[in-house]
Amino acid sequence: MRKRTGIILAGVVLLLIIVTGVYAGIGLYYQTHFFEYTTINGIDVSDLTAEEAESLIRTEAEDYTLTVRTKEGTEEQIRGDAIGYRFVSKGEVQGFLDGQAYLAWLPKYFGGPNLYTMTASVTYDETLLTEAAAGLACMQADQVTPPADAHLEQQNGQYVIVPEVEGNQLDGAKVEQTLRTAVEAGETQVDLQEKNCYLLPQVRAEDGELKAEAAVRNKYSSLTVTYNLGGGVQEILDAATIAAWFSLDENKQPVFDRSAVGAWVNQLADNYDTIGKSEPFVTSNGETVYVEARTYGWQMDRESETEALYQMLCAGESGERSPVWYEGAASRGQNDIGNTYVEIDYTNQRLWYYKDGVLLVETPVVTGNVSAGHASPEGIFCLVGKSEDETLKGEGYSTPVEYWMPFYGGVGIHDADTWRDTYGGDIYQWGGSHGCINTPTAQVAVIYQNIEIGTPIVCYSSGINYGYQQVSGGGAANGGSGAAGNGAANGGDGSGAAGNGAANGGDGSGAAGNGAVNSGGSGDIVILDGGSDNGGNGGNGAGGTSGGVTQGVTDNGVPYTGEDLQDVEILGESTFDIP
Repeated sequence: MRKRTGIILAGVVLLLIIVTGVYAGIGLYYQTHFFEYTTINGIDVSDLTAEEAESLIRTEAEDYTLTVRTKEGTEEQIRGDAIGYRFVSKGEVQGFLDGQAYLAWLPKYFGGPNLYTMTASVTYDETLLTEAAAGLACMQADQVTPPADAHLEQQNGQYVIVPEVEGNQLDGAKVEQTLRTAVEAGETQVDLQEKNCYLLPQVRAEDGELKAEAAVRNKYSSLTVTYNLGGGVQEILDAATIAAWFSLDENKQPVFDRSAVGAWVNQLADNYDTIGKSEPFVTSNGETVYVEARTYGWQMDRESETEALYQMLCAGESGERSPVWYEGAASRGQNDIGNTYVEIDYTNQRLWYYKDGVLLVETPVVTGNVSAGHASPEGIFCLVGKSEDETLKGEGYSTPVEYWMPFYGGVGIHDADTWRDTYGGDIYQWGGSHGCINTPTAQVAVIYQNIEIGTPIVCYSSGINYGYQQVSGGGAANGGSGAAGNGAANGGDGSGAAGNGAANGGDGSGAAGNGAVNSGGSGDIVILDGGSDNGGNGGNGAGGTSGGVTQGVTDNGVPYTGEDLQDVEILGESTFDIP
């Protein structure tokens, strides 16, 4: 029994010795050979010595090909021999082998693969690799579509978002670096899209800032402004013009080119301002004259209007507006005057006053003394005030008047019967005023009672002398009665009285202290029809010549001309050096 036990024990020991010897022998084998399932840079070197592994790696290197995959799924190859690719041993393989715990071959066998990577085990020509990369079809310009950012585009008057273009343009530097890394690692395939080698659009259609910009641009590029310029005249500032002035600053805030806004306003003012321009005017005698609008007319406050329009646009507001005017007029048309105005003809020393198209006053006047350099100003002016019982003062004179209506500096319309008994004719040439419009008191009273501040005063020198003569006492307003200090011509009921003399019409009755002139209408001039005394008792004056005479027209009702005036009676002449 003991013997058998000894034999068994000896057998076990012997078996253990044999097994141990075999295990150790195999371990000694793996002292010079790589374990099973060992790879270096992806090359299977199982059971190979370091020398054999280096030889295999060198052989594999000679057959090296790097496959390059694009985003479109196409593939291109770069062969190792095209880039001077070859294996160079630096002892890494022997180092991997020396690092094996060769007696642990059995656990390693069942423990999974042994993967080694060498980072500097090959060499290649970098210049050749650069050339190979540049030569790839996917790098050629005719094969490349650059990426494009999503952006705004104006279509049919609206800003829309044009989506981004992905494109297929590669980042050359990044491609070269990616290939270099792959080659150095011995990789046989590289995906350029996975390696983020493509250039990408930086702004996409869903970008919040782009959407916000589209909304702002659509708001500000659709603005319109309708200008009401008076008299029903309008000017449209359209969206296209405004859009050309609009932009966004660095903070995407709307801004407008203020200089462009100002240029547009200046052009608008140039087109519609009338002050400073000569306007056509049809006179009471039917003549067309051109008169400069001096203080009456349209004149835009360009700076204020530019600022107002600029602020309106910056606020994103469409709408209507009327410009900021320095001056405005009653209407907008050929001359902006309308049908209420005073007309003064210096050549013919005549004044007309129309209100709402009705002639209220027609009278001779005396204007500024031409020989003394006091000629009354020409132009279209605006009545700037009206007052009663004023004293007009100037160098060498101080003159009280009942009615004062200034229209240009110290020049205005006022009564003058207290020192002047004759009006019209050529008195103004040598005995005129200091520039004011001397007017018979009766007529100036009618003007004063009806006129409003702001009424246009049209002053011009006619190119035609219609032959109006000097008239004593001036005359009465149409359809009314009047009295004056030096003389009055009364219409309507024909009654009247005067301190120095009276001219009576209608029923032909009248009395006068020194003399009388009889008239039937306005009393400005008298057209004689033969001189029969059918006007009643004219006192001790020259009356009885005009009881039924029509004044200012010929017998057949046609406005008189110079030829018609050959029988006009000149009633008197006086010279006064007053305003």
